[in-house]
Amino acid sequence: MGRIHLNSPVEAQVRYMAVEPQFARGGLGGRILVGLEARARELGAKRVVLNSRELACRFYQQHGYAVCGPAETMFGQIPHARMMKELS
Repeated sequence: MGRIHLNSPVEAQVRYMAVEPQFARGGLGGRILVGLEARARELGAKRVVLNSRELACRFYQQHGYAVCGPAETMFGQIPHARMMKELS
């Protein structure tokens, strides 16, 4: 599951993206992300940002996202990184 949210007319944010553990590494996360990016384009966004758990950064990097800084640590113990991708 996942949600796309417009932060501004040109910037979309992926929120609440998750895949049940039993479906991990089967390509489902990538398909969800592609769908969210397509919706962001339809809404006129030029870039997508997201806050990724550090353990998931590699997944997003494989899909063209780059770490652009730290993000809030969730619940005081789950480190996150801010990531961004320019849409073509």
